[in-house]
Amino acid sequence: MTDVTDELMEFLRTKSFLDDTVLLDTTDSLTERGIIDSIGLIEFVDFIQDRYAIEIPGEYLTPENFDTLNGITNLISQLSK
Repeated sequence: MTDVTDELMEFLRTKSFLDDTVLLDTTDSLTERGIIDSIGLIEFVDFIQDRYAIEIPGEYLTPENFDTLNGITNLISQLSK
């Protein structure tokens, strides 16, 4: 995993979205696995914007970008350029 992915996982664990016994692959659906819901997504987006000093436009809040750790990591990379 990348540093960004590790930080995202740590956030999910710290905020109790994910407990330590759950194994999560970077391609697993966060919504289908019940890890994050719409309210949790708002908190997650706030964390990402603050941590990586990026602004996430509304049109980027799509399942393709936010349903997996890979999608989120790719979005962060794209917006950080």
